[in-house]
Amino acid sequence: MTRIKKQMALLTIFILTLSLFSGCGEKVDETNESGAESNASSVEESTDSTNSNVETSSEEQIKKPSGKITVWGWEFINKNLELNMEAFQAEYPDIEVEFQTVTPQDVYQKMLLGLSAGGEGLPDVATIETSNLAQFVQFEGLMDLTEQVAPYIDKMNDFKWADASKDGKIYAMPWDSGPVALYYRTDVFEKAGLPTEPDQVSELLATWDDYYETAKIIKEKTGSYMFPEGQEKSTGRNFEKLLWQQEKLYFDEDGQPILDSPEAVKAMTYLVKFVKEDLADNTEDWTQPWYDSLNDGTVATYFGASWMGGFLQSWIAPEAVGQWRVIPLPKWGGFDNVAANDGGSNLVIPDTSENKEAAWAFVEFMVGREESQIKMYKETDVFPSLETTYSDAFFDEQIDYYGGQAVRRVFADTVDDIPVLEYTLHYSQANEFIREAFAKILYSDYSVEDALKEANEQVKTKIN
Repeated sequence: MTRIKKQMALLTIFILTLSLFSGCGEKVDETNESGAESNASSVEESTDSTNSNVETSSEEQIKKPSGKITVWGWEFINKNLELNMEAFQAEYPDIEVEFQTVTPQDVYQKMLLGLSAGGEGLPDVATIETSNLAQFVQFEGLMDLTEQVAPYIDKMNDFKWADASKDGKIYAMPWDSGPVALYYRTDVFEKAGLPTEPDQVSELLATWDDYYETAKIIKEKTGSYMFPEGQEKSTGRNFEKLLWQQEKLYFDEDGQPILDSPEAVKAMTYLVKFVKEDLADNTEDWTQPWYDSLNDGTVATYFGASWMGGFLQSWIAPEAVGQWRVIPLPKWGGFDNVAANDGGSNLVIPDTSENKEAAWAFVEFMVGREESQIKMYKETDVFPSLETTYSDAFFDEQIDYYGGQAVRRVFADTVDDIPVLEYTLHYSQANEFIREAFAKILYSDYSVEDALKEANEQVKTKIN
């Protein structure tokens, strides 16, 4: 790809990203080939022949990196990273870290603009959500971390490397994952005369057909909806979770759109059925009515990522202590998979960083160490991509908010089954057209098949 074409592509993505964020607010607190001079001083060889065979100590041979680095992340991200700063500074006392709080949309816009300008104004480390990662990896501008991450390839969730890679090289270090499970309200289930214990509810909701039949019972007996789904302003994320579980997303292995695949038709038809039968609560994600529905029992369940657990406890539904439980997702017919992903983040190092060695030391310490990952998970429910953490006793702790259930183990037991899929370079465009298709089905009498076929053609035209 020529430089001009790269710049034009970056500009196109930048404009689209700006348009996507302009109508929505930031989510409340809600994842050695350096090309630069090393900061480590080389060890001076002794000219004294009497000492020429004396080995120096490893500490003398290798000095730790030093200097200043800047880190971009939004408030929630920096809050997590700062939890490990005392330990980081103890190990790397000569590295000065400046955290700059930047909203997610500003991180992406400034990164895209910086890359298009040859790296001007970029930080040493930045946080990129997995759904946005590919658009940065696909263009030159990020440090090649292939050699640095080699020891972690088998230690991280497999699917996390997909969007971090290009042409056999890796340009990001995974941080957290978003394994999806089904949160449910015991008080609503009990009111409907249904079982409430996790094992029993898992059996009751073994398939998505079972889930639909149960939704009708709950609505009739309690008046509660089964889950929230914004109609006028859907995010498309519920659709994506249901699609991911069927081992499909928006593009095939060749990067061509498949928004009208049989799996997509099945997932969209399923969501539309809930909306048209008044079984889904019409609330827009990350708005007060949406929070209220999760807090007061207006909705009986929520199929969401692990990070949602921390949000429920801390600020969305803190009054619902003891009411929520978590089970694996129901299965689709023809699939044994009970896993999907939603979100997660990664750390990247722009190739223009003047202190790559210190930047990598920071990245490795924050997300490559079990102690660092566990500390962040304990404080904010950021689920580690680092699988070596899953044996920690913390995953088996009973949580009062969930009635004594060890919900972290539910996510740890399912994350390994998440299909390896890519959000890809053109995820934002595909998501935009899916949201439009959903509205057309609900309000313009489009069939699911026609709406998805049209969306697929729109994406194809947009990216080719």
